[in-house]
Amino acid sequence: MRTVSRLFLAVLVSGCVTSTPGQLRDRQYKALKSGDFFEAIKLGKARVALEPNNPLTHYDLACALNRAADSNEALEELGKAIDAGFDAPAFMAKDEDLASLRTNPEFAQLFDRAAQLERNGRPIAGIRTVIRDELPTPLRLRLPEGATRPRLAIWLHPFGARLNRDAEELAPILAREGFALAVPLRMTQPGWTEADLHDLLDASTPQLADLVDVEKPLLIGFSAGCHAGFAAWARDPNRFAGVIGTGCAPDLHGAVLPANGSPLVIINGSEDAATPPWSTELPKWKAEGRRVSLTIIPERGHEFLLDADTLFTALRKVLHSGAQ
Repeated sequence: MRTVSRLFLAVLVSGCVTSTPGQLRDRQYKALKSGDFFEAIKLGKARVALEPNNPLTHYDLACALNRAADSNEALEELGKAIDAGFDAPAFMAKDEDLASLRTNPEFAQLFDRAAQLERNGRPIAGIRTVIRDELPTPLRLRLPEGATRPRLAIWLHPFGARLNRDAEELAPILAREGFALAVPLRMTQPGWTEADLHDLLDASTPQLADLVDVEKPLLIGFSAGCHAGFAAWARDPNRFAGVIGTGCAPDLHGAVLPANGSPLVIINGSEDAATPPWSTELPKWKAEGRRVSLTIIPERGHEFLLDADTLFTALRKVLHSGAQ
């Protein structure tokens, strides 16, 4: 495939910037699935322009480029994805969009880099890292430098991706509030089950007591991870400091939330299909005595919405004022 000129590319990208990152992603996936690789590349480059530090934008662009038979640029974008934090080598190894690259020695080198990043994570200023891969649920702990037995926050990932990098970017905010962050190194598939939660919360978390205060951990989750947090909370609502979730619907998948207990703080996008049901369910939840709050972020979809500001506000609700 001929390389698109920079001037023409600028015109293509400028036609996409009015879309949100989530909308561009959905359009790109649809184009890729339909075989419209030029459109998938155009949309992928627009996503990279909007979110240059998001590893998934580079990864998805690499997939589109390789499908269009531009293996050199695909490998370059795959390297940029790993530079930005892409840490899912198992996904690389089975992704059909990258199948033709797997015999390339450069792909093997990129796979090894992703595998190293998957285990060790990226350095974070002011945060030390401890790997506990002997546990039933292997964990990476991000601990505040110099802190003695900080409280524990646990990341519950969504279906299909760990998003550990996104969660770990919040480690400095959590550290300032006296929390260490634990992220699972093994992704549950197809989603969180009771057995998965048992391995994480009942079998693995107590073994962190030499490093952190494991009493009343804080659960932080996105999408399926948020619903897993709901289920764990429903089973024992006084065990946790609270649940902070994003991309959550009031669908409890069989869990029954009791009244009272620790706070539930939800941050959703206005365009997320999970958001409209809250308009009727939130008053019911509050009337039943649950300490729950919902913040809606305009013009955002089903995406990870926890940044430094939203997390700080959510922590205030959990730790000081409760969810109101």
